[in-house]
Amino acid sequence: MTKLLKRRFIIFTMMAVTGLLVFIVLAMDGLNWVMLERQSDSVLEMIVRSDGAFHKMDFDRPPPFVPPLNMDRMRSSRFFIVKSDADGNIIDVNTDQISSIDNETAKAYAVAVWESGKKSGHVDRYKFAVKQIGPDRLTFFMDISEQRANFYMVIWVSGVIAVVCWLLLLGIVILLSGRVIRPVLAGIEKQKQFITNAGHEMKTPLAIIQSNNDTMSLIHGENKYNVHIRTQTRRLNVLMSDLLTLAKLDEEIPLPTEAVNVSEAANELLPAYQEAALTRSLSLRAQIEPDVVIQTNKESLRQLLTLLLDNAVRYTPENGTIHLSLKKCGRHIRIVEENTCSTPREADPERLFERFYRGDSARTQERDSFGYGIGLSAARAVCENFGGKLTAEYPSADRIRFTATL
Repeated sequence: MTKLLKRRFIIFTMMAVTGLLVFIVLAMDGLNWVMLERQSDSVLEMIVRSDGAFHKMDFDRPPPFVPPLNMDRMRSSRFFIVKSDADGNIIDVNTDQISSIDNETAKAYAVAVWESGKKSGHVDRYKFAVKQIGPDRLTFFMDISEQRANFYMVIWVSGVIAVVCWLLLLGIVILLSGRVIRPVLAGIEKQKQFITNAGHEMKTPLAIIQSNNDTMSLIHGENKYNVHIRTQTRRLNVLMSDLLTLAKLDEEIPLPTEAVNVSEAANELLPAYQEAALTRSLSLRAQIEPDVVIQTNKESLRQLLTLLLDNAVRYTPENGTIHLSLKKCGRHIRIVEENTCSTPREADPERLFERFYRGDSARTQERDSFGYGIGLSAARAVCENFGGKLTAEYPSADRIRFTATL
C-alpha cells in the first residue's frame, strides 16, 4: 500500500508538473516566434517603403509591439532587390547588401515569386515582399536565417531548462512523497486496525448468540424467530470473515509461495459448489485443463476460487447456468467464471469490485444467501497481491464474466 500510494502521488504530481512545463515552454517559444516575425516584418516594411535606400528610411514612426529600429539595425540586415517588368522579365538585380547571393540565384528567386503570384511570403530562408512601381515591380528579399537560428536556440535552451527543472522537481517529489502520504497511511492503518479488532471482538458475542439460540430451539422447539436469528448470525459471521480477509490482504505481509497444482485445487472445490448449485436448480459446468501449475500461495489461490464460485452460486438466478474454465496461457493462467445474471447490461461491471457494493441499491435481502458485497473486492485483492488482475464484463445482456489472470 505504501509503495502504491507513493507511486501514484509521484505520477500524478509529475503529470501536473509536465503539463505546466510544456505549457510554459510552448507559450514562451510561441511568443518569441511572434515577436521575431513582427520584428522581421517591420524591417522588411522599412526596406520596401524606402526602396532599399538607407537615406530614405524614416525612424520617427516605430512599428507597435517591436523594439524601435535604427540605422545600425537596418544596415545589419541582409537583403537583395530584383526589378522586373510587367511580363516578369528581369530588368535589374541589386545584391549590394548581401554577399551570399549572386545575380543568377537572385533572378531564380524572383522568377519563382513571379510564378507563385504571391505579394509576400517565404521562399527558402528569405522573406519577400513585392512593390509595384508603375508597370514595373520590385521584389525585396530579406534573409531571416539569423531569426530562425535565434528561435531554434531559444527552443533548445528552454527545452534543456524544462528538462532540468523536471528532473529537479522529480527528485524533490520523491523525497517529499513519504512525508506527504504519511497522514493518509496513518488513517488507513487505523482503519485496518479497527476492522481487525472489531472483527475479533465480535466473533465471541456472535458465537454466544448462536449457541444460546441453538439451546433455546432445543428446549422450546424450532420457530421462525430461531431461524431468523440463526440466519442473521451466519451472515454476520460471513461478513466478519470477509472483512478480516480484506484487512489481512491490505497488510502487505509477504506470503509463502510454492508450486501449486491449480487444476487439483479447483477439482477439490467443485463438488461442494455443484451440490449447492443443484439445490437452487443451477447448472454448473467446469472445463479445467489438467496439471496447470503456478508458483503462488496455495491458501490464497483456494480463496480466490472459493470467492468466485461462491459469488456465482449466490447471485445466479434460479435455473441459470454457471461455467468455470481454467487454462494455461503462456506464462500465465487464466480463470474464467461466467454465469447468468439479472443485472442490466448498462451497469458498470467495475462497480462490482467496490467494497459493500451490491446490484440491488435498496440493499434488500430477498434470499438468505445474499452477501454484503465485499467478496469480489477480496477476490481482486487476492489477484493483485500476486501481481495478477481480475476483471468483469457483460458478454451478453443476461450474462456476466469474471476473468482472473495470474
